[in-house]
Amino acid sequence: MKKYILFFLVTLSVSFAFSQTLKKPKQGKSLVYIMRSNSLGSALNFRVYDKDKFLGALPSKAYFTYECDPGAHLFWAASENRDYVEASLEADKVYVIDLRAKVGMFIAAVGVEPYEPNNEKHVKRLKKVLKKHISANVVDGNLTDEKEENIAKAMEAYEKIKDKEFSKIKKLLPNMNFKF
Repeated sequence: MKKYILFFLVTLSVSFAFSQTLKKPKQGKSLVYIMRSNSLGSALNFRVYDKDKFLGALPSKAYFTYECDPGAHLFWAASENRDYVEASLEADKVYVIDLRAKVGMFIAAVGVEPYEPNNEKHVKRLKKVLKKHISANVVDGNLTDEKEENIAKAMEAYEKIKDKEFSKIKKLLPNMNFKF
């Protein structure tokens, strides 16, 4: 019986400690943690967007938070390729997206992975990132002609693939929020 009580107390304290590290969104807003949990392609910064808004370039071993209005969002990242996540965010909730570097043809490719709070692997990676990675302040929104062209091409590519039966576009659903 003592073992069960000890296990419960340790689990409770770990979960309490973890919940204290997540920021809380402003009233009526959604908060998205965008992070890079693996170090493959560490020399590259992945460019991150919310549909047609450039958020910034995320370096390896870093994360940032993005506070936005609840509702539908299209998050995507660009490197050698583009990868997309359709998100449906609720107010006063926290969500997590991981930019996973993958082996590409010439440079590292990017995979955008929405996290689920009930996935043990996702929770473990998030804890590690919050503990060992730097918090980057990359949300800048500055658009150059090059970025505007990249956005236009990305939106065109998205429109072509979004309705395909076997679309690789991932979903970030309202119930995939983390407790803060």
